[in-house]
Order: sequence, then C-alpha cells, then structure tokens
Amino acid sequence: MIGWVLDCYADMAENRMVTWVRTGQGAVRVIGDVVPRIYVRASKDRLEKLIGDLALIGVRDVSLVRRRTGLGEREREVLSVAVRDYASIQPLAMTIDAWGDHHDHLLYNVDLRMDQRYFLEKGVFSMGMVELPSMTSRDSRLRIDYQVPPLSSVDLRVKTKGVGIPTFDDPIASVAVNDVVLDGPEGSVLEQLQALIREEDPDIIYTDKGDSFYLPYLQRRAAEQGVSLELGRDRGERTSRGKSFFTYGRIVYKPPGHKLRGRVHIDRESSFTFRESGLNGLIELSRLSMIPLQDLSRLSPGSAISAMQVNEAVRTGHVILWKKNRPEDFKTAGALIACDRGGFIYEPRVGVHDGVWEVDFFSLYPSIMVVHNISPETVMCPCCPRSSLTVPELGYHICEKGQGLVPRVLVPILDRRRVYKELRKQGGQRGEMYDQRTKALKWVLVTCFGYTGYRNARFGRIECHESITAFGRDILVRSAELAERRGFDVLHGIVDSLWLRGEGSIASYCEEVSRETEIPLNLEGRYSWIVFLPSISTGVGALNRYYGRFEDGTLKLRGIAVRRRDTPALVEDLQQDMLAHLSGAGDTPSFLELVPSSLEVMDRYVEEVRSGTVDRGRLVLRKSISRKLEEYVQFNDSVAALRQLHDRGFELQPGQSVEYLITDSTSGSSWQRVRAAPFLEGDERYDAEKYVDLVLRGAAELLSPFGRGIHELRARDRERGSKHRQERYV
Repeated sequence: MIGWVLDCYADMAENRMVTWVRTGQGAVRVIGDVVPRIYVRASKDRLEKLIGDLALIGVRDVSLVRRRTGLGEREREVLSVAVRDYASIQPLAMTIDAWGDHHDHLLYNVDLRMDQRYFLEKGVFSMGMVELPSMTSRDSRLRIDYQVPPLSSVDLRVKTKGVGIPTFDDPIASVAVNDVVLDGPEGSVLEQLQALIREEDPDIIYTDKGDSFYLPYLQRRAAEQGVSLELGRDRGERTSRGKSFFTYGRIVYKPPGHKLRGRVHIDRESSFTFRESGLNGLIELSRLSMIPLQDLSRLSPGSAISAMQVNEAVRTGHVILWKKNRPEDFKTAGALIACDRGGFIYEPRVGVHDGVWEVDFFSLYPSIMVVHNISPETVMCPCCPRSSLTVPELGYHICEKGQGLVPRVLVPILDRRRVYKELRKQGGQRGEMYDQRTKALKWVLVTCFGYTGYRNARFGRIECHESITAFGRDILVRSAELAERRGFDVLHGIVDSLWLRGEGSIASYCEEVSRETEIPLNLEGRYSWIVFLPSISTGVGALNRYYGRFEDGTLKLRGIAVRRRDTPALVEDLQQDMLAHLSGAGDTPSFLELVPSSLEVMDRYVEEVRSGTVDRGRLVLRKSISRKLEEYVQFNDSVAALRQLHDRGFELQPGQSVEYLITDSTSGSSWQRVRAAPFLEGDERYDAEKYVDLVLRGAAELLSPFGRGIHELRARDRERGSKHRQERYV
C-alpha cells in the first residue's frame, strides 16, 4: 500500500514514534521506534570517566564512535550515548554538562526534534510517499513533479454568547463545520461536533484564532460540560507555550500552539507561511525541511532553512552542537568600519519620472552564497590561506577545495524556485500551485541570509554575513557603472534592484550583467511613470518608498500607508482611490496634470469624516505593542486602549496588536481618549479632526513631491473649512 506521511510525533509515555500515513483509503496509524542518541566530546580521560559515571545512572548503551563535530573538520572520537527514554534527553544532557563544569564536555544532537531523528534514521520525510507497512520511502525530497496527497479539509468556526472580548467562561452560541451550524445546549453541541468530525474525518482542520482562543476554549467548555472532546484521530493534543520575540525591527507574539494528533490543525491567523504561500507552499517546505506540516505551519521560514541545514549536516556525518556560543573574531576599528556596511544604496531622486526600467537580481544574496561558496567553514578556511577567491574590500579568502554546507543546501532551492517561476507563467489551475511554492521558497531564501549573521543560529557566522553584503555592494556598483556606460541614467538602486532611464537595449544590458556576475539580472518591467518619495524626517529620497504605474497599467506600491499593517481602512481606501485617479496618466506631463484634481478625492473623504457618517470599523487603528502596560512611561492612544482592556481583565503580550477608535485625542482619560475595538457598539462619536488629519497625511504622503505636503494640505483645509467648520466630535 502506498501513502503520504501526514503527521509524526513522539509518544512520550510509550517511547515510540507515531506516524500517520494518508493512503487512498484513508489515514493509517504506524508505530515505529527510534533510539535517541546524544554525543559528547571531551578529553580522553574525561570520556573514560564519563563511561563509568553513565553506567551508574543507567543508559541504554555507550560507545566510542567517530563523527565530525564541526563544519570543515575531520572525524574525531566522541562518546555516543543511547538515551533510555525520550523524556530523559534534556535532563541527561544537563547532567553531563554539569559533570563537565559546563565547559569540559561539549554535547551534540541534544535538541534535535524527535520527528527529525526518526525521519533521518528511516530515510522518509513529511508529505513524502512511502510504502506500507515497511515505511519504505518511494519518493525524493528534491522531486519537482511530486504528487500531492489527496487531503480533505474542513473549516471550523466558533461563536460565543459573550459580549465584547470572548472569554473561556462564555457559553457556546454555535459551532460551524463548513456549512453545518451546530447550536443548542453546550453539551449537545460539543458531542455533535465530535461526531461530525469523526464522520467527515478531515485531514486538515482550518481555523482563525484556533491556537490563541478557539481550541483551548472548546476544551474548557467540554471540561465544564463533562464531555471528552477529541478533534484529532489520536487522543490528546500537543501544546506549546506562547512567546514574544524580536525580529526585523519589531516585537512579534507567537500564541500557544494547539496541535492535533493524526490530523493537521492550521490556524490561518497565526501561520505566517500559510498566509504568504498557502497550503502548497507549506507542503513544499514540509518536504524540503522534513518538518511535519502541522508543526511547520507554526514555525518561521528561518526554522525551515535551519532544519534543511541540519539534515544536510547529519547526512554528511556531522553531529550538531548544543548551546552554540562561538564568539565573533577580533577586528580592529578600521576593519569593523569596512565590514559593517550592509547593502549598497543609490539615493533615489525625489519626484516623478517616466520611461523607467526596473531590473532585479534573482535571489541576489542566496545566489552570492552559491556562486562564491560562502559558508561558515569556507570563509577564511585553514586549508586555503593562499586562495585566489577573495571577498571584495574585506580580503577574506574562501575555500577552493570543496562546496560548503550553505551552498549545498541552497542550490536545489534556487533551482526549484527558478523552475517554478517558469511553470507559473503557464497559468491554469497548476499556475496557482507553482505560485505558492515560489512564494514559500522566496521567504526561505530571504531568511537564509539573515541567519548567516545571527550569532546563535546553528550555522551562523558574522564573517559570512559581511562577505555576502560586500559581494552585493560590489555587484550593484559594477552593474550601475555598466548601465551608465551604456547610456542609462541611474535614478535609484537598493541592494538587489536598479531603476534606470534611457533608450538603450535593456535586454542586452541584463544579459551582460548576468554574464559578468554569474547571477541572473531580470527585467521587472518598464514604468509609464514612477514617484520616488522623500523621507518624512530629512526630506531626502526615502530608500524604499515609492509608487509607480507599469506600461501594462498595473501599479507597484512600496512603503506607503496602503501597504502598512497599522493603516485604518479609511486611509487605505483614500490612497487606493487617489492612486486609481492618478493611474489614468500615461506619462509625467499627464500625471502632473492629474495631481490637482486628485485633491478632490481627498476632499470627499474629509467631508465624509466631518459629516459623522463614516462606519466606525473603517476608523479603527491597529498598533503593535512592544512592551507590557506597566512598562510604558508615556500616555498615548495605544496605552489608553491597553488600560481599558486591563480594566476589564484582559492583558496583551508584547508583539500582539491593540485596536481602537480615537474618540478624543486631547483627553487624559483612558476611557474618553479612545474606545478599544472589542467594546465598540457602532454609534460612538469619534474625533473628526484627528481623522481629518490622518486623511490629510495619507494624501500628503502621495503628493508631497509636488508641493502638497502635510503643511500645505492643512493650510488648504483651514482655508476651505473656515466658512462652515462643523463640530470636532461627531
């Protein structure tokens, strides 16, 4: 019998692995075994003593084996320790670490996932095809034309009887599974839900807020009613803690995960990868990373690339260091200045330009890692001190004797993305599938670069990060110089993209750059017009804030309010309408002619706000909080909303978002200044002049290069409204 690996988890009580395989006849439960092993590197005397000490506390077995303990290293003798039961891995490792005074014993393979250990030992992988009952692989992770399993799914929605923010104490109003709505007494609803899930037997259950509220809520209501609720195919759930963490300049909150056994629960709201790339993107990364689909939906693309690197390292005889703490190599002040420069940027020329070409390198930083063999063990390797391969500006030498771990992992990802992008052009039903796979791989490639400079990443090393950006700067400068030699005018350039104006052969230019750099330079398109916006604080060209119209009529928007997560729907609609008006222009002169009349769009929004007829939902602002309420010093709108929630017994964690309506921006009272979104009834008055100012700011963001900045628009509004100013609060 043939099937696909749907789910895999450790049964900690029985010390065995449970794998669910989706066959043509349904899901099959397969029991397997894996003996977890950890490895210890120490002096010969310490290893001999350790063998005796371990015999006293009881482990399955110990043996001396040869393994590679670091990238680029030869095999060395280490102690292999077979752990007696799954739950003992971490405690045993901590004991051995303490016996070595936390520095004499280096431990390996301690924090590998149990499903990862099992898959690596069995030679199978998540969403891969296997033969039953032997669990023999009949698939390859690197296949591009792989068959997707016939997965069934349902959509689970829950309504509570509470008012405002739902709580665990609110009775169930109704539960919906697809189009079937269950209501009535709570106990009956829960029993009907369980019966319906068993009857439908879906492989995937989709929810919104399932992790953060609805699944734990249903379990709480079931406990209150004395009902044993099991939504998985196996008994019990797998839960994880919620946590806040800092990433790419902002605090993010990850809610506790509520994973089912034998079924896949995907919370669309908390799954970044699903939101960005859909189910096909998740399946693609699940196969490549060997992380089960349900687990991967709660992890970042960075976790996927890290797992791929670990899998490749284990495949090549390495053991994986626990508690990595490699210090950065010493550098002089001059070396730090040369190294720590990031990507190259050509300051954009503020204003509108027509006939502009945009060209982008294909996955520039990952491609640099592959073309120039950048990996922790290859940069300044001990084996090639006289290597002819050096990093521009920095002088680091690069290994010539073998391909590094990072390039080996990236080559198939880059190849797959290139193929999928071509297949996507064919359109049709499979076009969407290829598009989702392409998007998933894009995020993996983006995070791969970031992980090279992250000190605590398993295979992170700052010199790799510095080398990649140095090559990137060199490539962009050389490409810009070549463009100028060909008669193009460089209007803007940032990291991996250039905006050029001129009538030369853009195709010939892209071919020459691709040939010179060994990295494909692709034409994104030609703009009828493009507007580069100024920085709000300095007035010089902002690095990544622009909007433009391609010759085919499509718009490209970056960095403006309509693209930001915290923009209220009112301002988003305003910018969309203004852009629709401006997109009627086919060149710079016609664009400039439309600028004055675009203010009429703004005027309509201002009048609507002052009339008091705006739907309150369109005025709600959404702000991400960076700390707990008690840690804020200044009083502002977000703090006022947090205080309201606190007064009603609700606490938000750093990284979560607070939503509110501004009712009186001048008030020092939390309850008068704003109204938190969960407490809105729909007829609240709002601070009309505050929202008028937000409208003016939204318009000024688009028109500031043309003498319509925020100060000019405020003056214009005062002049227009001085004759018939209405109430501030409506």
